[in-house]
Amino acid sequence: MKLGIRTRITLLTAALGMLASGLTGYYAYRASQGLLAEAAEREMLTSARVLGRHLTLNIREAARDATLLSGLPATLAVADLREPSTHATVAYNNLARIFESMLAIQPQYFQIRLIRADRHGLEVVRVDRDGTDLTRVDGAMLQEKGHYPYVFQTLRLKPGDTYLSPIRINQEQGTHTGHGQPTLQVARQVFASDGRLYGLIIINIDLNGLFGLLKADLPATQGLYLTNAQGDFLIHPDPEQTFGFQRGHRILAQDVFPSVADIINEKADYRLISLNSPPVLRGHPALPATAVFLRQPLGNYVSDDSFVLIGLSMPQREITRHTHTLAIASLNIVLVFSAVAFVLALWMSRALTSPLQRILQAVGRVSAGGDPGELPLNRKDELGDLARGVAHMHTQIRDQMAALDERRRTVDHLSRHDTLTGLPNRRMFFDVLKHAVTQAERTGAQLAVMFIDLDHFKAVNDTHGHATGDRVLQIVAARLQHCVRSGDTLARLGGDEFIILIESLSTREPVTAIAQKLIAQFETPFSVGPHEARLGLSIGISVLPEDGVEAETLVARADEAMYAAKLAGRNGYRFFTDPS
Repeated sequence: MKLGIRTRITLLTAALGMLASGLTGYYAYRASQGLLAEAAEREMLTSARVLGRHLTLNIREAARDATLLSGLPATLAVADLREPSTHATVAYNNLARIFESMLAIQPQYFQIRLIRADRHGLEVVRVDRDGTDLTRVDGAMLQEKGHYPYVFQTLRLKPGDTYLSPIRINQEQGTHTGHGQPTLQVARQVFASDGRLYGLIIINIDLNGLFGLLKADLPATQGLYLTNAQGDFLIHPDPEQTFGFQRGHRILAQDVFPSVADIINEKADYRLISLNSPPVLRGHPALPATAVFLRQPLGNYVSDDSFVLIGLSMPQREITRHTHTLAIASLNIVLVFSAVAFVLALWMSRALTSPLQRILQAVGRVSAGGDPGELPLNRKDELGDLARGVAHMHTQIRDQMAALDERRRTVDHLSRHDTLTGLPNRRMFFDVLKHAVTQAERTGAQLAVMFIDLDHFKAVNDTHGHATGDRVLQIVAARLQHCVRSGDTLARLGGDEFIILIESLSTREPVTAIAQKLIAQFETPFSVGPHEARLGLSIGISVLPEDGVEAETLVARADEAMYAAKLAGRNGYRFFTDPS
């Protein structure tokens, strides 16, 4: 049967309309999926790095506390005792009160002890957390701990080193709240005044509380993983998968996620993983997911585990959830234009071939991503309807693609800026710093990095709450921005740490002036609603080229100088090259 021109035009128009709109909708849908997947992967990688930073900061704080306690006069007074006496009782009581104060202000600690190097590692002063109370253990209840690795390995350290134990379940008897809980010990040697090794200070960290903090800021759809350096799960969405090595059955990340082996073997710093068949969690269906794992060094401590692995996973349906609306709109466009094409084709004739050809050409240009060009929009018949439909389709597609592009720019901005203060974040700062270092090497100019840590900010959070703390951080950012020059870069690294890049230097005087101006700005207390807070700044400064010629080195040395400023009394500044 021979088809007439009207039938052929009807079929051809319908086919072209469906093809053009279908391809446009399909490629728009796939493009949006790709953009959202890339954004989600970057977000998870950034979140994992932030979690790793939080973990290492908590361990670093415990190491600093152990170092502080090992050198206190009260600790030395106990270490200098030779025979039991009234003075010994007073010295023990003084040190116990200090331990109690430390536990009171550091809720993440289970226990603090002073242990002798002799007498089989006998505990001398010990304070435990017991629920909401603090309990001092003394007399016959003190135990010999010399057979535990955290004791004999710490005693073998070089002076000045800090021991960090592997993360495991605490099986020691009589440890009150800490018994049966995941813990990590930080230990530091104690020397008497005559240089004799007396023993060690040990702090037990409550990892349940620390893990809870790590999970608190994660979306409910994300799963958190943490393993030791061997790959044993310490945190897992299914708690039954954790600490298997202490139950006689090791559950390793590299067995579940084979590509994680590259991170454990130090062949890669991180891995992005597509899980088409993820592990089945109790009570949860197995859904395709995307995961990221990265290696997080724990710091310069003597430890069997020099790093941990942090992982985050998210169901792929969460990543692509926002593309469903676009898919429905594209399908509606295909259906509408197919119907319009069939209706218009029934009334077409040879006289309509030319305008029809123009419309078909316009559809082809739209499907290729171009402009539809001139269309017979003023016609009052079906050709006019079809022309206006093509123009409407082009507008919708253009608007949808513009919205996708705007979303991409928003995600990119969020990945490079701190959401609380609006300042550049760590990633953006390092990009700027690396570019500035390259420029300085080419021009021979100097630049400086200021590492800023707020003094007493933790007290603001603990006293007035995190909402007040967040508002204080915003005010701090405004004050810091007020002090820097227009060409300098101020960024927030996280928590209460900020950093400033000062470029185009010939001498240190501008850096000193800015540091003094910053400290002067914080002499005025902060007023946030009914609350008032006083903060100070500890500032560490490194200068290119004398303190380093790489971005990471300059930041690390500015960080070291900042801690030197804190040790010197806080609320001051110090150059890395200044004498200690």
